[in-house]
Amino acid sequence: MSKHVLVPVADGSEDIEFSAITDVLHRAELNVTVASVMGRKNVTLAHGLKLESDSLIGEESASKYDGVFLAGGFDGSNHFGKSEELKKFMHEMRDQKKLFGAICAAPVLSLGPLGMLEGVQRATCYPSMESMFPPTVKPSTDVVVKCGQCLTSRGPGTAIFFALAAVSVLRGKDVASAIAKALLVDHFPEAQLAISIA
Repeated sequence: MSKHVLVPVADGSEDIEFSAITDVLHRAELNVTVASVMGRKNVTLAHGLKLESDSLIGEESASKYDGVFLAGGFDGSNHFGKSEELKKFMHEMRDQKKLFGAICAAPVLSLGPLGMLEGVQRATCYPSMESMFPPTVKPSTDVVVKCGQCLTSRGPGTAIFFALAAVSVLRGKDVASAIAKALLVDHFPEAQLAISIA
């Protein structure tokens, strides 16, 4: 049975991270839904890329999904962190023991305000933001960190590895390895770390 994943999007979401996450998840033959938190489907990413989402976050139910992954970007992450509808969705995902992830600024500016770092003992984020984690979270310099149901990563340059880790958890190491090879990143130690994270 095919798995479904949700990728929220907002004005100011980081272009490379959003693109890499959605692309790699599609390559893994996951059903990807892009949901806007802006109250409208048309959004503009941090560096000007414009897109139309599939849905609005308030239209989505966590029961349909196996994972949810947040791109970073300062403004986009702040929009996520202030969205009551996304908060409800994320808490339902956690309560249903499903995978949730965030990259770049989103672990701090989104997961934190959304109350999703409770019980997360170790995570990573954009390097200059590590001090913003609550004291219960030990910052890591690894490109991808998995702690329980929570997956985190550092920034645009680690977005493919972040997505590969998500694929490894949801579809298995063989699928993640095949995608890494197709993307010509299979020889990077970071890719091997991401694939082995499951």
